[in-house]
Amino acid sequence: MMLIKLGGSAITDKSIPLTPRTDDIKRLAREIARVPGDKIVVHGAGSFGHIRAAEFRLKDGFIDESQREGICIVQRDVRQLNMMVVEAMREAGVAVASVPAGAITLFDNGRMVKFPSDVFSHYVKLGITPITFGDVVVDKTKGMAICSGDDIMLRLAGDLNAKKSFFVTSVDGIFASYPPEENEKPLATVNTNKKIVFNSRDVDVTGSMERKLALMAKMAALGGKVFIVNGLVPRRLASALEGKEFLGTEVII
Repeated sequence: MMLIKLGGSAITDKSIPLTPRTDDIKRLAREIARVPGDKIVVHGAGSFGHIRAAEFRLKDGFIDESQREGICIVQRDVRQLNMMVVEAMREAGVAVASVPAGAITLFDNGRMVKFPSDVFSHYVKLGITPITFGDVVVDKTKGMAICSGDDIMLRLAGDLNAKKSFFVTSVDGIFASYPPEENEKPLATVNTNKKIVFNSRDVDVTGSMERKLALMAKMAALGGKVFIVNGLVPRRLASALEGKEFLGTEVII
């Protein structure tokens, strides 16, 4: 089983609302399609989620009635992006099923407490690649919460014993400092003992690269291999999925 997270920065321009990287989405779908094996695809929200979610303070839970419209808007927008990914995969020849996280996930005080991973494994057994995404979800304590694609990756990795997980981003990997200096090369491997200098600018509504790296380390501790690959470089994801040498970072324990 392979898990593939298409990060929001790889499939959207995160600086401009509702701006997909259409050509990159279609190319990444073709690269995924050409590699055989069981897969589950998760994607981020990028500019279809983060900007409006921050505007309506959705990461703070349900505070007042003014957020109702924001919840509706963000759920609508991330589903619009999801349909682009779904159609790109279908055009590439992959049978896919959209599984919105907001319809199946329960949080409690900001933490995931229910997520039916068996739904995904069942689709895989049918020869269908399930696709889910970061979404606004119900929270028992806070009313609502933001469930990131990274949260989903960790849960699926643990429940389904994923052998390999790929985080597809807009950068070449993990660097000794983040954001990286100009012309800095990514680390081939990184573990929890390696000190990474994180900049305070490295934040969005689902957390920082520091949080993402900590989550990847948890996934690596489960026994599977975890890689970071630049999805904006043609064929790099395909090479990673095929087990060939590629420029990127493996997160180890």
